[in-house]
Amino acid sequence: MSKDNSITPTKSLPADVATKSAERSGGVLPGLVYLTIDIADRGQATALHAIQDARAELRTAVDHGLDLAEKLTTGLFRFAKKVVQRVDDSTAETLQGVERFLAGTAKSARETTRAAQELAHTATSGVTGAAA
Repeated sequence: MSKDNSITPTKSLPADVATKSAERSGGVLPGLVYLTIDIADRGQATALHAIQDARAELRTAVDHGLDLAEKLTTGLFRFAKKVVQRVDDSTAETLQGVERFLAGTAKSARETTRAAQELAHTATSGVTGAAA
């Protein structure tokens, strides 16, 4: 079996390439100008695609940055609410303790005053000899 090493095109060239080839068959200098124009065109297309890719990546990065900022802000507000709640709870407990202390002090002062009054009355009765 012999192998056929000849290359046969599987597709025909597009119409615009065939037209460009026919237009460019004017010699070396026009061919060089067309080559330069094609290179510039491809360079421009490549640069624009690269800029579009950079824009897409930048947009993604900014979106992720905004999402991060939003989550951080939400977390900070949640933290602040918890701190306020804990401070409020501590303040409420402290105020209840102060209220109990002041009520106990007032009750103790009343009992002390009543005991002092009874002592003074008893002392006065003992000195004057009056019956209580």
